[in-house]
Amino acid sequence: MTIVLFLIAAVIMVGLIGLIWRVWQSYVQVTPADEAFEREIATLNDSQANRISDQQLTRPIDTDTGWDLMVKRGQEGSRRRRRRRPPR
Repeated sequence: MTIVLFLIAAVIMVGLIGLIWRVWQSYVQVTPADEAFEREIATLNDSQANRISDQQLTRPIDTDTGWDLMVKRGQEGSRRRRRRRPPR
């Protein structure tokens, strides 16, 4: 009688482990669409962390505009340095 109860308990435990395994596999399985979405969200988060405006996030700038922006910021930086020097 105890052997039968042990076998029933063992079958129930194996069934529970199998059920948990299947649920876990379906939970952790990532589709390519989900993976692409996660990658896009991570890129947006990185961009927000670097203080890029929402307009730039939705419409990335082209290389010419980027170059002009870089030159403009470089010129602004050199103007700031000139202003900070004390007069002689």
